[in-house]
Amino acid sequence: MDRRGGGGSIRDGLYPDPYRRGGYEQQGAAVPYYNGGGLEDKWRHTYPYVPTSYNYHHSSRLAAESVDLETETVGGGDDPEEREHWGNQWEFIFSCVGLSVGIGNVWRFPTLAYENGGGSFFIAYFVLLLLIGKPMYYMELVLGQFSQKGPVSVWSFCPLGVGIGVAQCIVSIIVAIYYNVIMAYCLYYIFASFQAGVFTKLYFIKTSLAFLLMEDCVFFQFAEVPWSKCSKDWFQGVGADDRCYTGFNASCKQATDDGTLANETCETASEQFFRRAVLGVHEAEITEERAENGTLLFRYALAELGNIGVIKWDITLCLLLSWIIVFACLVKGIKSSGKVVYFTATFPYLLLIALLIYGCTLEGALEGVRAFFIPKAWTGPNTLSDPQVWRKAAEQMFFSLSVSWGGLIMFGSYNKFDHKVHITATVISSLDFVTSIISGVVIFTVLGTLKIEGGYDDISDVVKSGPGLAFIAYPEALSRLWVPQLWSVMFFFMLFLLGLDSEFALLETVLTVIYDGLPKTKSYKPIMVFIMCASCFLLSLPCVSNSGTYVFQIMDDYGGGMSVMWIAILETMFIMWIYGVRNFAADVDFMLKTRTSIIVKILWVLDPILLSIVLGISLSSFNAPSTQDSDGKLDYPLWIHGVGIFLILIVVAQIPFWAIVNTIYYLVSPSKRIADVVRPTEEWGPGDRHARKEYLALRSRHARPIHGYENHMMYTGYPGYLYPGYHHSYHM
Repeated sequence: MDRRGGGGSIRDGLYPDPYRRGGYEQQGAAVPYYNGGGLEDKWRHTYPYVPTSYNYHHSSRLAAESVDLETETVGGGDDPEEREHWGNQWEFIFSCVGLSVGIGNVWRFPTLAYENGGGSFFIAYFVLLLLIGKPMYYMELVLGQFSQKGPVSVWSFCPLGVGIGVAQCIVSIIVAIYYNVIMAYCLYYIFASFQAGVFTKLYFIKTSLAFLLMEDCVFFQFAEVPWSKCSKDWFQGVGADDRCYTGFNASCKQATDDGTLANETCETASEQFFRRAVLGVHEAEITEERAENGTLLFRYALAELGNIGVIKWDITLCLLLSWIIVFACLVKGIKSSGKVVYFTATFPYLLLIALLIYGCTLEGALEGVRAFFIPKAWTGPNTLSDPQVWRKAAEQMFFSLSVSWGGLIMFGSYNKFDHKVHITATVISSLDFVTSIISGVVIFTVLGTLKIEGGYDDISDVVKSGPGLAFIAYPEALSRLWVPQLWSVMFFFMLFLLGLDSEFALLETVLTVIYDGLPKTKSYKPIMVFIMCASCFLLSLPCVSNSGTYVFQIMDDYGGGMSVMWIAILETMFIMWIYGVRNFAADVDFMLKTRTSIIVKILWVLDPILLSIVLGISLSSFNAPSTQDSDGKLDYPLWIHGVGIFLILIVVAQIPFWAIVNTIYYLVSPSKRIADVVRPTEEWGPGDRHARKEYLALRSRHARPIHGYENHMMYTGYPGYLYPGYHHSYHM
């Protein structure tokens, strides 16, 4: 029934409302005694007279007739398009496992632990995980599940913070660009494992079945993997130099021909294979700075603008194949990637546990495990007293859990509204930590073995620091296994799958934002995914040049590390301080039908302070990133660090920029008030339509009257006077 028009006729057997817009009739009169009035004029013809509020005319509220809690549609208009959901809850769980448990655990965590004091880094990581990582992981999952929106549109609860969602999308793109390079390394090792080698290993097996009567022995021969020996021609003329040696209880000095090389100048065959055959870094341009007397002062990588060397065609093809696989898995949206994670999130654990068992049996493994869990010292560089250790631990925590990247909000938004996400968040964040421990133990057992075999004084001298540690230690362990080709193919295939899960989330985060902002693009998903993958492939080409490992490190240290710290600080401030921890906890309790722990609330409030302390102290003693090659330490010129800072600014500057834009919009818009820029909009609330009706009804019951209306009968009969987010009791 249309009740918006006036008139004296009775339609559908119901009496017309005499106070609706369009005029009303005097009871018993033949013609209307007043015409053209409306709802507000009711009070001008009653006693006592109640003045009309200024907010009634100038607030951005819905029409009185548009809020109808009795129908499916909230806010009037057509029903919104149903949001895509996971096929079932296991797809959501496995996708979160694949996102949080990835290459960051197997590759990045052991590398940072090796570079930052081993046990000291482990303790700092564990403390930050309990105080910051787990609460924020839970916060982002429930935020996405409650609103069922992407990382940008979710900020309808506080329009001032929409730049945080934009910053998360940009950092996801930056990480996705160089993250797939690691996956290309995995493909390279898979193909290299099939390369024919020299049949030199003999394995003795005494049979007990086929030759039971003859008591014969059978010998099997297997080809070596390329990185198990110091070959002069691994691939297309690229081979090892004179500093290469193989282990097996032979010291570095004994492995050289003349015995004159010092231990720290020697490199294992697996290290040289990665640096020379895979990266081609030995052909990178290095600039030296010397004093007047010829003394070497500094050695610089990437000293000349644009001089990154030759793009390696072999690793480029692996990179292209990796992006093609990512495209094929994402082209049908979240449901297609959800099916893939059944295998990609479970298979890696089988191989990691197998390598863990084998690594613990190696000679020197115990020494490596001690270095991983027990700090060498309590004060000095690379100890718990070093702020850089805590900063690196925090960055790795965000990288590993994928907190403040937007991926968790995106995954939660595709979940069913009533899923018990608090249980999922606890289990997955704990599983992530266990995976990091397993990976760290595997790496450090191998490093302990190489320390004994190479005759090194300290485990930190075994291999050069840098992002390639995992591609040195893991292949070294694999080369010593029985049938190394099989183990190598399975391991690097596993590592590729781990990266595939995280790559799904990084790109889906950006695509979800595009779909939410431009709904029509959902009809062109294959085209959107192709454009995204093709663009990222082209932008990642510098990472597969001769100097690509240096480009990779700058992007990782600045773009994927420090910028996320800034996002995390501001994200928790906007949610817990501006929107309010009580309001956020109330929304969570409404969704999960439970009560949020007071401890979790306290940690939510304190997390911005703790992160600010870690970041502030570390920046006060900040050391610019550097790296190493076969000849020693390498520094980067100032302009390279300027590029790194620019990457941070590209991400972080989105937050104040969009805050200013939204503030100006709310300031000049006649239907907005400046104070509303930090208040929830009409769109904020549960993404589930049935839950949204209950949510709005609950808010209406607890709402206060709008200023200017003291007559309670006014808003009792007209729910439009109370709309979600337009009352002070909703805010802290």
